[in-house]
Amino acid sequence: MAIMKKYLLMLLAALGVSLVLSSCGGSYEETPPINNGYATKFILPSPTLLTNSDKEYLEALRAEYNESIANE
Repeated sequence: MAIMKKYLLMLLAALGVSLVLSSCGGSYEETPPINNGYATKFILPSPTLLTNSDKEYLEALRAEYNESIANE
């Protein structure tokens, strides 16, 4: 019985130490710092125009999709 009591006290002490060491009392910033301006310059790529064959293909896909959802 005394051995079990000793192990129980050691377990509680280890648990107490681990709770103290892993507490959430650290000082950290919850929000990132605000940058005045941008850190980098990002340039959007220029769009490319679709060819007639691409437009026809997309129209066929759109028609097939609309037909499939109309039949449900």
